Amino acid sequence: MQQLCRNPWCKQPFTVHPDEEEFLCKMTFTFGATKVHPPLPVYCPDCRLKIRTCHRNERNFYRRTATLTGKDMVSIYHQEPLWGPPDAVYTHEEWNAEGRDFMEHGRPFDFSRPFFVQFGELHKAVPRLGSMVIGNENCDYTAGTGYCRNCYLINSSEYCEDCYYGKLLQSCKSSVDCSYLYNSELCYECFSVFKSYNCSFVSFSTNCSDCFFSSNLSGCSNCCLCSNLRQKQYHFLNEPLSKEEYERKIRELHGSFAKMEAMRKQWMEMAQKMVHRYANIVNSEHCTGDFIENSKHCQDCYDVNESQDSRYVTVGVQVKDNYDCSNMYIKPELAYETLGTIETYNTAYCLFVFHSQNLLYCEYCFHCKDCFGCVGLQRKQYCIFNKQYAKEEYEQLVPKIIEHMQKGGEWGLYFPPQYSPFGYNESLAHEYMPLTEREAKERGFHWRKIVEKNPEVKKTIPAGSLPDSIDDIPDDVINWAIVCPVTHRPFRILKQELDFYRRQKLPLPRLHPDERYDRRLALRNPRKLWKRECMKCQKPIETTYPPDKPEKVYCENCYLKEVY
Repeated sequence: MQQLCRNPWCKQPFTVHPDEEEFLCKMTFTFGATKVHPPLPVYCPDCRLKIRTCHRNERNFYRRTATLTGKDMVSIYHQEPLWGPPDAVYTHEEWNAEGRDFMEHGRPFDFSRPFFVQFGELHKAVPRLGSMVIGNENCDYTAGTGYCRNCYLINSSEYCEDCYYGKLLQSCKSSVDCSYLYNSELCYECFSVFKSYNCSFVSFSTNCSDCFFSSNLSGCSNCCLCSNLRQKQYHFLNEPLSKEEYERKIRELHGSFAKMEAMRKQWMEMAQKMVHRYANIVNSEHCTGDFIENSKHCQDCYDVNESQDSRYVTVGVQVKDNYDCSNMYIKPELAYETLGTIETYNTAYCLFVFHSQNLLYCEYCFHCKDCFGCVGLQRKQYCIFNKQYAKEEYEQLVPKIIEHMQKGGEWGLYFPPQYSPFGYNESLAHEYMPLTEREAKERGFHWRKIVEKNPEVKKTIPAGSLPDSIDDIPDDVINWAIVCPVTHRPFRILKQELDFYRRQKLPLPRLHPDERYDRRLALRNPRKLWKRECMKCQKPIETTYPPDKPEKVYCENCYLKEVY
Protein backbone atom coordinates (compact mmCIF):
# COMPACT_ATOMS: atom_id res chain seq x y z
CA MET A 1 0.00 0.00 0.00
CA GLN A 2 1.35 3.41 -1.00
CA GLN A 3 1.01 6.33 1.41
CA LEU A 4 2.17 9.95 1.50
CA CYS A 5 4.07 11.08 4.60
CA ARG A 6 1.88 13.40 6.65
CA ASN A 7 4.79 15.53 7.84
CA PRO A 8 4.46 18.87 6.00
CA TRP A 9 8.25 19.16 5.53
CA CYS A 10 8.48 15.65 4.08
CA LYS A 11 5.41 14.55 2.08
CA GLN A 12 7.44 11.72 0.54
CA PRO A 13 5.65 8.59 -0.71
CA PHE A 14 6.31 5.42 1.25
CA THR A 15 5.11 1.83 1.19
CA VAL A 16 3.20 0.04 3.92
CA HIS A 17 4.23 -3.55 3.25
CA PRO A 18 1.87 -6.52 3.61
CA ASP A 19 3.91 -7.86 6.54
CA GLU A 20 3.43 -4.53 8.36
CA GLU A 21 -0.33 -4.81 8.01
CA GLU A 22 -0.21 -8.42 9.23
CA PHE A 23 1.95 -7.42 12.19
CA LEU A 24 -0.37 -4.58 13.24
CA CYS A 25 -3.31 -6.99 13.13
CA LYS A 26 -1.34 -9.50 15.19
CA MET A 27 -0.48 -6.89 17.81
CA THR A 28 -3.54 -6.77 20.04
CA PHE A 29 -4.38 -4.90 23.23
CA THR A 30 -7.38 -6.42 25.00
CA PHE A 31 -9.63 -4.41 27.31
CA GLY A 32 -12.44 -6.71 28.41
CA ALA A 33 -14.45 -7.49 25.27
CA THR A 34 -12.70 -4.72 23.30
CA LYS A 35 -9.65 -5.48 21.18
CA VAL A 36 -7.48 -2.64 19.86
CA HIS A 37 -4.75 -2.72 17.21
CA PRO A 38 -2.23 0.01 16.38
CA PRO A 39 -3.28 1.85 13.19
CA LEU A 40 -1.31 2.02 9.95
CA PRO A 41 1.56 4.54 10.05
CA VAL A 42 1.00 8.04 8.66
CA TYR A 43 4.67 9.07 8.65
CA CYS A 44 7.38 7.55 6.45
CA PRO A 45 9.98 5.25 8.10
CA ASP A 46 12.64 8.00 8.17
CA CYS A 47 10.33 10.48 9.91
CA ARG A 48 9.23 7.81 12.37
CA LEU A 49 12.87 7.08 13.21
CA LYS A 50 13.68 10.78 13.53
CA ILE A 51 10.79 11.45 15.93
CA ARG A 52 11.50 8.33 17.99
CA THR A 53 15.25 8.85 18.40
CA CYS A 54 15.03 12.57 19.23
CA HIS A 55 14.05 11.32 22.71
CA ARG A 56 17.43 9.62 23.30
CA ASN A 57 20.65 11.38 24.31
CA GLU A 58 23.70 9.13 24.37
CA ARG A 59 26.73 11.39 24.32
CA ASN A 60 26.09 14.72 26.03
CA PHE A 61 26.72 14.91 29.77
CA TYR A 62 26.22 17.81 32.16
CA ARG A 63 27.14 18.56 35.74
CA ARG A 64 24.03 19.63 37.61
CA THR A 65 22.37 19.33 41.00
CA ALA A 66 19.88 16.62 41.86
CA THR A 67 16.45 18.16 42.37
CA LEU A 68 15.62 16.19 45.51
CA THR A 69 18.79 16.63 47.55
CA GLY A 70 20.87 19.27 45.78
CA LYS A 71 23.63 16.68 45.40
CA ASP A 72 26.15 17.29 42.63
CA MET A 73 25.64 14.77 39.84
CA VAL A 74 26.45 13.94 36.22
CA SER A 75 23.37 13.73 34.01
CA ILE A 76 22.27 13.55 30.40
CA TYR A 77 19.82 16.34 31.30
CA HIS A 78 20.98 19.95 31.29
CA GLN A 79 20.33 22.10 34.36
CA GLU A 80 18.20 24.43 32.25
CA PRO A 81 15.37 22.48 30.56
CA LEU A 82 14.48 23.61 27.06
CA TRP A 83 10.79 23.33 27.86
CA GLY A 84 11.09 25.48 30.99
CA PRO A 85 9.91 24.46 34.47
CA PRO A 86 8.96 22.14 36.00
CA ASP A 87 12.10 20.05 35.85
CA ALA A 88 13.11 17.27 38.23
CA VAL A 89 16.11 14.96 37.87
CA TYR A 90 17.15 12.44 40.53
CA THR A 91 20.28 10.38 41.04
CA HIS A 92 19.97 6.65 40.48
CA GLU A 93 19.85 5.99 44.23
CA GLU A 94 17.19 8.65 44.83
CA TRP A 95 14.99 7.52 41.96
CA ASN A 96 15.11 3.88 43.04
CA ALA A 97 14.72 4.52 46.78
CA GLU A 98 12.50 2.03 48.57
CA GLY A 99 8.89 3.14 48.67
CA ARG A 100 9.18 5.67 45.86
CA ASP A 101 6.72 5.07 43.02
CA PHE A 102 5.67 8.53 41.75
CA MET A 103 2.00 7.66 42.08
CA GLU A 104 1.60 11.01 43.86
CA HIS A 105 1.74 12.58 40.40
CA GLY A 106 -1.32 10.60 39.29
CA ARG A 107 -4.22 12.50 37.76
CA PRO A 108 -7.53 11.73 36.07
CA PHE A 109 -7.82 11.95 32.29
CA ASP A 110 -9.58 15.09 31.07
CA PHE A 111 -11.68 14.37 27.96
CA SER A 112 -11.89 18.08 27.16
CA ARG A 113 -8.15 18.28 26.40
CA PRO A 114 -5.77 16.51 23.98
CA PHE A 115 -3.96 13.41 25.22
CA PHE A 116 -0.45 14.64 24.42
CA VAL A 117 -0.95 17.95 26.25
CA GLN A 118 -1.95 16.08 29.38
CA PHE A 119 0.78 13.46 28.99
CA GLY A 120 3.33 16.25 28.50
CA GLU A 121 2.34 17.76 31.85
CA LEU A 122 2.78 14.41 33.61
CA HIS A 123 6.01 13.73 31.72
CA LYS A 124 7.49 17.03 32.97
CA ALA A 125 6.26 16.60 36.55
CA VAL A 126 7.61 13.10 37.24
CA PRO A 127 11.33 13.14 38.18
CA ARG A 128 13.67 11.57 35.64
CA LEU A 129 16.69 9.33 36.13
CA GLY A 130 19.88 11.34 35.71
CA SER A 131 21.13 8.69 33.30
CA MET A 132 19.78 5.31 32.24
CA VAL A 133 22.36 2.97 33.80
CA ILE A 134 22.27 -0.18 35.90
CA GLY A 135 24.80 -2.13 37.95
CA ASN A 136 27.83 0.04 37.10
CA GLU A 137 30.92 0.83 39.15
CA ASN A 138 32.86 4.08 38.62
CA CYS A 139 31.09 4.91 35.35
CA ASP A 140 29.51 8.32 36.02
CA TYR A 141 30.06 9.67 32.51
CA THR A 142 28.18 6.94 30.66
CA ALA A 143 24.65 6.54 29.26
CA GLY A 144 22.63 3.45 28.45
CA THR A 145 25.20 1.21 30.15
CA GLY A 146 24.88 -1.83 32.37
CA TYR A 147 27.27 -3.82 34.55
CA CYS A 148 30.34 -1.84 33.48
CA ARG A 149 33.39 -0.91 35.54
CA ASN A 150 35.84 2.00 35.25
CA CYS A 151 34.49 3.31 31.95
CA TYR A 152 34.30 6.88 30.66
CA LEU A 153 32.21 8.43 27.89
CA ILE A 154 30.83 5.19 26.53
CA ASN A 155 27.19 4.55 25.71
CA SER A 156 24.84 1.71 24.82
CA SER A 157 27.25 -0.81 26.36
CA GLU A 158 27.17 -3.73 28.76
CA TYR A 159 29.71 -5.80 30.71
CA CYS A 160 32.72 -3.64 29.87
CA GLU A 161 35.78 -2.74 31.90
CA ASP A 162 38.37 0.03 31.49
CA CYS A 163 36.90 1.31 28.22
CA TYR A 164 36.86 4.96 27.14
CA TYR A 165 35.17 6.93 24.35
CA GLY A 166 33.01 4.27 22.74
CA LYS A 167 29.58 3.30 21.47
CA LEU A 168 27.90 -0.09 21.60
CA LEU A 169 30.64 -2.06 23.31
CA GLN A 170 29.62 -5.51 24.52
CA SER A 171 31.79 -7.52 26.93
CA CYS A 172 34.98 -5.60 26.13
CA LYS A 173 38.08 -4.75 28.14
CA SER A 174 40.78 -2.08 27.97
CA SER A 175 39.69 -0.54 24.68
CA VAL A 176 39.69 3.10 23.60
CA ASP A 177 37.94 5.00 20.81
CA CYS A 178 35.95 2.08 19.45
CA SER A 179 32.40 1.74 18.14
CA TYR A 180 30.39 -1.46 17.67
CA LEU A 181 33.00 -3.60 19.40
CA TYR A 182 32.06 -7.03 20.74
CA ASN A 183 33.89 -9.48 23.04
CA SER A 184 37.23 -7.83 22.42
CA GLU A 185 40.22 -6.56 24.38
CA LEU A 186 43.04 -4.06 23.90
CA CYS A 187 41.52 -2.48 20.82
CA TYR A 188 41.98 1.08 19.59
CA GLU A 189 40.10 2.98 16.90
CA CYS A 190 38.20 -0.13 15.84
CA PHE A 191 34.79 -0.13 14.20
CA SER A 192 32.43 -3.09 13.92
CA VAL A 193 34.91 -5.65 15.21
CA PHE A 194 34.07 -8.96 16.91
CA LYS A 195 36.04 -11.30 19.18
CA SER A 196 39.40 -9.65 18.58
CA TYR A 197 42.51 -8.83 20.57
CA ASN A 198 45.14 -6.10 20.34
CA CYS A 199 43.91 -4.50 17.12
CA SER A 200 44.21 -0.85 16.08
CA PHE A 201 42.44 0.91 13.22
CA VAL A 202 40.58 -2.22 12.15
CA SER A 203 37.04 -2.31 10.77
CA PHE A 204 34.41 -4.92 9.89
CA SER A 205 36.50 -7.85 11.13
CA THR A 206 36.11 -10.97 13.28
CA ASN A 207 38.39 -13.25 15.32
CA CYS A 208 41.56 -11.25 14.73
CA SER A 209 44.61 -10.46 16.82
CA ASP A 210 47.53 -8.07 16.45
CA CYS A 211 46.17 -6.47 13.28
CA PHE A 212 46.48 -2.84 12.17
CA PHE A 213 44.91 -0.59 9.54
CA SER A 214 42.87 -3.38 7.99
CA SER A 215 39.30 -4.11 6.92
CA ASN A 216 37.12 -7.18 6.39
CA LEU A 217 39.43 -9.73 7.95
CA SER A 218 38.37 -13.03 9.49
CA GLY A 219 40.55 -15.29 11.60
CA CYS A 220 43.71 -13.30 10.90
CA SER A 221 46.68 -12.33 13.04
CA ASN A 222 49.62 -10.02 12.48
CA CYS A 223 48.24 -8.33 9.39
CA CYS A 224 48.71 -4.68 8.44
CA LEU A 225 47.14 -2.66 5.61
CA CYS A 226 45.18 -5.70 4.50
CA SER A 227 41.64 -6.31 3.31
CA ASN A 228 39.35 -9.26 2.59
CA LEU A 229 41.71 -11.88 4.01
CA ARG A 230 40.71 -15.15 5.66
CA GLN A 231 42.89 -17.14 8.09
CA LYS A 232 46.12 -15.30 7.19
CA GLN A 233 49.16 -14.37 9.26
CA TYR A 234 52.09 -11.99 8.75
CA HIS A 235 50.66 -10.15 5.76
CA PHE A 236 51.42 -6.59 4.73
CA LEU A 237 49.43 -4.96 1.92
CA ASN A 238 47.84 -8.40 1.38
CA GLU A 239 51.24 -9.94 0.65
CA PRO A 240 52.89 -12.56 2.89
CA LEU A 241 56.09 -11.68 4.72
CA SER A 242 58.37 -13.66 6.96
CA LYS A 243 57.73 -13.20 10.67
CA GLU A 244 60.98 -11.21 10.99
CA GLU A 245 60.22 -8.90 8.04
CA TYR A 246 56.71 -8.22 9.28
CA GLU A 247 57.79 -7.45 12.85
CA ARG A 248 60.51 -5.09 11.62
CA LYS A 249 57.96 -3.09 9.60
CA ILE A 250 55.57 -2.85 12.55
CA ARG A 251 58.32 -1.81 14.98
CA GLU A 252 59.11 1.16 12.75
CA LEU A 253 55.54 2.44 13.13
CA HIS A 254 55.07 2.10 16.85
CA GLY A 255 54.58 5.27 18.84
CA SER A 256 55.00 7.77 15.99
CA PHE A 257 52.00 9.93 15.17
CA ALA A 258 53.36 11.00 11.77
CA LYS A 259 53.97 7.41 10.63
CA MET A 260 50.67 6.10 11.94
CA GLU A 261 48.72 8.98 10.42
CA ALA A 262 50.32 8.24 7.05
CA MET A 263 49.26 4.62 7.45
CA ARG A 264 45.73 5.66 8.39
CA LYS A 265 45.42 7.71 5.20
CA GLN A 266 46.74 4.77 3.18
CA TRP A 267 44.14 2.57 4.89
CA MET A 268 41.37 5.00 3.90
CA GLU A 269 42.56 4.98 0.27
CA MET A 270 42.65 1.19 0.33
CA ALA A 271 39.03 1.10 1.49
CA GLN A 272 37.96 2.95 -1.65
CA LYS A 273 39.60 0.38 -3.93
CA MET A 274 38.82 -2.92 -2.19
CA VAL A 275 35.82 -5.11 -3.02
CA HIS A 276 32.89 -4.66 -0.65
CA ARG A 277 30.20 -7.16 0.23
CA TYR A 278 26.73 -5.77 -0.53
CA ALA A 279 25.75 -6.17 3.15
CA ASN A 280 27.16 -7.51 6.40
CA ILE A 281 24.59 -10.27 6.87
CA VAL A 282 25.86 -13.52 8.43
CA ASN A 283 24.11 -16.82 9.05
CA SER A 284 20.70 -15.28 8.36
CA GLU A 285 17.71 -16.03 6.14
CA HIS A 286 15.56 -13.61 4.17
CA CYS A 287 17.04 -10.47 5.73
CA THR A 288 17.81 -7.01 4.34
CA GLY A 289 19.73 -4.16 5.95
CA ASP A 290 23.22 -4.29 7.42
CA PHE A 291 25.09 -5.90 10.32
CA ILE A 292 22.63 -8.73 10.86
CA GLU A 293 23.66 -12.04 12.44
CA ASN A 294 21.87 -15.31 13.22
CA SER A 295 18.48 -13.91 12.24
CA LYS A 296 15.61 -14.58 9.87
CA HIS A 297 12.89 -12.54 8.20
CA CYS A 298 14.26 -9.17 9.31
CA GLN A 299 13.68 -6.43 6.74
CA ASP A 300 15.44 -3.05 6.64
CA CYS A 301 17.10 -3.79 9.99
CA TYR A 302 20.50 -2.64 11.27
CA ASP A 303 22.72 -4.00 14.04
CA VAL A 304 20.47 -6.87 15.03
CA ASN A 305 21.32 -10.41 16.03
CA GLU A 306 19.43 -13.56 17.00
CA SER A 307 16.24 -11.88 15.82
CA GLN A 308 13.25 -12.69 13.64
CA ASP A 309 10.11 -11.39 11.95
CA SER A 310 10.93 -7.70 12.28
CA ARG A 311 11.20 -4.55 10.17
CA TYR A 312 12.77 -1.11 10.68
CA VAL A 313 14.73 -2.10 13.80
CA THR A 314 17.97 -0.29 14.64
CA VAL A 315 20.04 -2.07 17.30
CA GLY A 316 18.24 -5.18 18.53
CA VAL A 317 19.21 -8.30 20.45
CA GLN A 318 16.92 -11.35 20.35
CA VAL A 319 13.98 -9.33 19.07
CA LYS A 320 10.87 -11.01 17.71
CA ASP A 321 7.97 -9.26 15.97
CA ASN A 322 9.43 -5.77 16.42
CA TYR A 323 8.51 -3.01 13.97
CA ASP A 324 9.81 0.57 14.06
CA CYS A 325 11.91 0.05 17.17
CA SER A 326 15.32 1.22 18.39
CA ASN A 327 17.74 -0.07 21.03
CA MET A 328 15.80 -3.21 21.91
CA TYR A 329 17.52 -5.78 24.14
CA ILE A 330 17.00 -9.27 25.57
CA LYS A 331 13.93 -10.84 24.02
CA PRO A 332 11.51 -7.98 23.41
CA GLU A 333 8.53 -9.50 21.62
CA LEU A 334 5.61 -7.76 19.91
CA ALA A 335 6.87 -4.18 20.06
CA TYR A 336 5.88 -1.26 17.88
CA GLU A 337 7.20 2.30 17.82
CA THR A 338 9.24 1.72 20.97
CA LEU A 339 12.72 2.82 22.03
CA GLY A 340 14.83 1.27 24.77
CA THR A 341 13.60 -2.01 26.22
CA ILE A 342 14.79 -5.03 28.14
CA GLU A 343 12.61 -8.15 28.06
CA THR A 344 9.19 -6.75 27.16
CA TYR A 345 6.03 -8.15 25.59
CA ASN A 346 3.31 -6.30 23.70
CA THR A 347 4.38 -2.66 23.98
CA ALA A 348 3.58 0.23 21.65
CA TYR A 349 4.56 3.92 21.63
CA CYS A 350 6.85 3.48 24.64
CA LEU A 351 10.20 4.83 25.81
CA PHE A 352 12.56 3.02 28.21
CA VAL A 353 10.30 0.26 29.53
CA PHE A 354 11.91 -2.82 31.10
CA HIS A 355 10.54 -6.25 32.09
CA SER A 356 6.98 -5.18 31.29
CA GLN A 357 4.00 -6.16 29.15
CA ASN A 358 0.84 -4.68 27.66
CA LEU A 359 2.00 -1.06 27.87
CA LEU A 360 0.79 1.82 25.70
CA TYR A 361 2.28 5.32 25.74
CA CYS A 362 4.48 4.69 28.79
CA GLU A 363 8.01 5.79 29.64
CA TYR A 364 10.49 4.83 32.37
CA CYS A 365 8.20 2.04 33.58
CA PHE A 366 9.82 -1.11 34.99
CA HIS A 367 8.18 -4.45 35.88
CA CYS A 368 4.74 -3.12 34.97
CA LYS A 369 1.67 -4.66 33.30
CA ASP A 370 -1.41 -3.19 31.68
CA CYS A 371 -0.59 0.50 31.99
CA PHE A 372 -1.52 3.42 29.74
CA GLY A 373 0.10 6.86 29.61
CA CYS A 374 2.27 6.35 32.70
CA VAL A 375 5.69 7.70 33.68
CA GLY A 376 8.23 6.39 36.19
CA LEU A 377 6.25 3.50 37.66
CA GLN A 378 7.62 0.25 39.06
CA ARG A 379 5.68 -2.99 39.64
CA LYS A 380 2.28 -1.46 38.88
CA GLN A 381 -0.78 -2.71 37.00
CA TYR A 382 -3.99 -1.09 35.72
CA CYS A 383 -2.70 2.49 35.92
CA ILE A 384 -3.60 5.46 33.70
CA PHE A 385 -1.63 8.70 34.03
CA ASN A 386 -0.02 7.26 37.21
CA LYS A 387 -3.46 6.80 38.79
CA GLN A 388 -4.51 3.38 40.08
CA TYR A 389 -7.73 1.79 38.79
CA ALA A 390 -9.54 -1.46 39.36
CA LYS A 391 -9.22 -3.95 36.48
CA GLU A 392 -12.80 -3.32 35.30
CA GLU A 393 -12.40 0.47 35.47
CA TYR A 394 -9.14 0.28 33.52
CA GLU A 395 -10.67 -1.90 30.80
CA GLN A 396 -13.60 0.49 30.39
CA LEU A 397 -11.61 3.74 30.45
CA VAL A 398 -8.68 2.98 28.11
CA PRO A 399 -10.84 2.33 24.99
CA LYS A 400 -12.62 5.65 25.66
CA ILE A 401 -9.28 7.48 25.82
CA ILE A 402 -8.16 5.79 22.59
CA GLU A 403 -11.41 6.88 20.92
CA HIS A 404 -10.76 10.42 22.17
CA MET A 405 -7.24 10.26 20.68
CA GLN A 406 -8.60 8.96 17.37
CA LYS A 407 -10.96 11.92 17.09
CA GLY A 408 -8.08 14.31 17.77
CA GLY A 409 -5.69 12.59 15.32
CA GLU A 410 -3.30 11.53 18.12
CA TRP A 411 -3.81 7.75 18.22
CA GLY A 412 -0.95 5.94 16.53
CA LEU A 413 1.57 8.78 16.80
CA TYR A 414 4.74 8.62 18.87
CA PHE A 415 5.50 11.20 21.57
CA PRO A 416 5.84 14.52 19.66
CA PRO A 417 9.29 16.18 19.46
CA GLN A 418 8.25 19.10 21.68
CA TYR A 419 8.07 16.67 24.62
CA SER A 420 11.65 15.53 24.21
CA PRO A 421 13.88 16.92 26.97
CA PHE A 422 16.74 17.16 24.47
CA GLY A 423 17.70 19.45 21.67
CA TYR A 424 17.78 17.71 18.31
CA ASN A 425 21.54 18.31 18.26
CA GLU A 426 21.86 16.46 21.60
CA SER A 427 19.90 13.45 20.42
CA LEU A 428 20.55 10.17 18.65
CA ALA A 429 18.40 11.43 15.77
CA HIS A 430 21.06 14.00 14.89
CA GLU A 431 23.61 11.21 14.53
CA TYR A 432 21.39 9.27 12.12
CA MET A 433 19.94 12.22 10.21
CA PRO A 434 21.69 15.56 10.87
CA LEU A 435 19.73 18.82 10.64
CA THR A 436 20.74 22.45 10.92
CA GLU A 437 19.37 24.51 13.78
CA ARG A 438 16.95 26.24 11.43
CA GLU A 439 15.74 22.95 9.91
CA ALA A 440 15.24 21.38 13.34
CA LYS A 441 13.24 24.30 14.72
CA GLU A 442 11.09 24.54 11.59
CA ARG A 443 10.18 20.86 12.07
CA GLY A 444 9.17 21.23 15.71
CA PHE A 445 12.34 19.97 17.39
CA HIS A 446 14.21 21.70 20.20
CA TRP A 447 17.78 22.92 19.74
CA ARG A 448 20.31 23.51 22.49
CA LYS A 449 22.99 26.18 22.31
CA ILE A 450 25.86 24.22 23.78
CA VAL A 451 28.41 26.43 25.54
CA GLU A 452 31.60 24.57 26.37
CA LYS A 453 33.63 25.45 29.42
CA ASN A 454 37.37 25.46 28.89
CA PRO A 455 39.07 22.93 31.16
CA GLU A 456 41.03 24.28 34.11
CA VAL A 457 44.59 23.30 33.22
CA LYS A 458 48.18 24.36 33.74
CA LYS A 459 48.95 24.57 30.03
CA THR A 460 47.23 24.70 26.63
CA ILE A 461 48.99 23.30 23.59
CA PRO A 462 47.99 22.99 19.93
CA ALA A 463 47.82 19.34 18.92
CA GLY A 464 50.41 20.00 16.21
CA SER A 465 52.95 20.95 18.88
CA LEU A 466 52.80 17.64 20.71
CA PRO A 467 55.91 15.44 20.49
CA ASP A 468 55.62 12.92 17.66
CA SER A 469 56.55 9.86 19.72
CA ILE A 470 54.64 8.54 22.71
CA ASP A 471 58.07 7.99 24.32
CA ASP A 472 58.57 11.76 24.45
CA ILE A 473 55.22 12.62 26.05
CA PRO A 474 55.73 13.84 29.65
CA ASP A 475 53.68 12.56 32.58
CA ASP A 476 52.06 15.94 33.19
CA VAL A 477 50.34 15.94 29.78
CA ILE A 478 47.27 14.89 31.76
CA ASN A 479 47.25 18.44 33.15
CA TRP A 480 47.30 20.04 29.68
CA ALA A 481 44.51 21.03 27.33
CA ILE A 482 45.18 19.90 23.77
CA VAL A 483 43.53 22.00 21.06
CA CYS A 484 41.99 19.97 18.24
CA PRO A 485 43.14 21.27 14.80
CA VAL A 486 39.75 20.49 13.20
CA THR A 487 37.20 21.70 15.76
CA HIS A 488 39.53 24.01 17.74
CA ARG A 489 37.96 22.52 20.87
CA PRO A 490 40.28 21.76 23.80
CA PHE A 491 40.36 18.28 25.31
CA ARG A 492 42.28 16.44 27.98
CA ILE A 493 43.96 13.07 28.27
CA LEU A 494 42.94 10.80 31.14
CA LYS A 495 45.67 9.21 33.26
CA GLN A 496 44.26 5.76 32.39
CA GLU A 497 44.24 6.76 28.72
CA LEU A 498 47.90 7.78 28.80
CA ASP A 499 48.78 4.47 30.43
CA PHE A 500 46.93 2.66 27.63
CA TYR A 501 48.77 4.55 24.86
CA ARG A 502 52.13 3.88 26.46
CA ARG A 503 51.39 0.19 26.99
CA GLN A 504 50.18 -0.19 23.41
CA LYS A 505 52.92 2.05 21.95
CA LEU A 506 50.34 4.35 20.36
CA PRO A 507 50.78 8.09 19.83
CA LEU A 508 48.51 10.55 21.62
CA PRO A 509 45.36 11.43 19.64
CA ARG A 510 45.37 14.89 18.07
CA LEU A 511 41.61 15.22 17.56
CA HIS A 512 38.86 15.98 20.05
CA PRO A 513 36.97 12.82 21.17
CA ASP A 514 33.82 13.97 19.35
CA GLU A 515 35.76 14.43 16.12
CA ARG A 516 37.31 10.99 16.52
CA TYR A 517 33.83 9.56 17.05
CA ASP A 518 32.49 11.28 13.93
CA ARG A 519 35.45 10.04 11.89
CA ARG A 520 34.68 6.46 12.91
CA LEU A 521 31.00 6.99 12.15
CA ALA A 522 31.94 8.10 8.63
CA LEU A 523 33.27 4.57 8.02
CA ARG A 524 29.70 3.38 8.10
CA ASN A 525 27.11 3.60 5.35
CA PRO A 526 23.74 5.26 5.96
CA ARG A 527 21.02 3.06 7.44
CA LYS A 528 19.16 3.13 4.17
CA LEU A 529 18.77 0.65 1.32
CA TRP A 530 19.27 1.33 -2.39
CA LYS A 531 18.52 -0.98 -5.30
CA ARG A 532 21.54 -1.45 -7.58
CA GLU A 533 23.44 -4.18 -9.40
CA CYS A 534 26.39 -6.32 -8.39
CA MET A 535 29.41 -4.77 -10.10
CA LYS A 536 30.67 -8.23 -11.04
CA CYS A 537 27.66 -10.20 -12.34
CA GLN A 538 24.97 -7.47 -12.56
CA LYS A 539 22.62 -9.36 -10.26
CA PRO A 540 20.09 -7.02 -8.54
CA ILE A 541 21.00 -6.28 -4.91
CA GLU A 542 19.72 -4.15 -2.04
CA THR A 543 22.60 -2.41 -0.33
CA THR A 544 23.52 0.48 1.95
CA TYR A 545 26.07 1.66 -0.63
CA PRO A 546 24.44 4.56 -2.52
CA PRO A 547 24.58 4.23 -6.32
CA ASP A 548 26.83 7.28 -6.61
CA LYS A 549 29.53 5.90 -4.28
CA PRO A 550 32.77 4.75 -5.96
CA GLU A 551 33.34 1.48 -4.06
CA LYS A 552 33.21 -1.89 -5.80
CA VAL A 553 30.10 -3.61 -4.40
CA TYR A 554 29.57 -7.32 -5.05
CA CYS A 555 26.67 -9.67 -4.33
CA GLU A 556 27.21 -12.45 -1.80
CA ASN A 557 28.32 -15.11 -4.30
CA CYS A 558 30.75 -12.87 -6.16
CA TYR A 559 32.20 -11.55 -2.92
CA LEU A 560 32.82 -15.04 -1.54
CA LYS A 561 34.52 -16.09 -4.77
CA GLU A 562 36.75 -13.03 -4.48
CA VAL A 563 37.94 -13.63 -0.91
CA TYR A 564 38.19 -17.44 -0.77
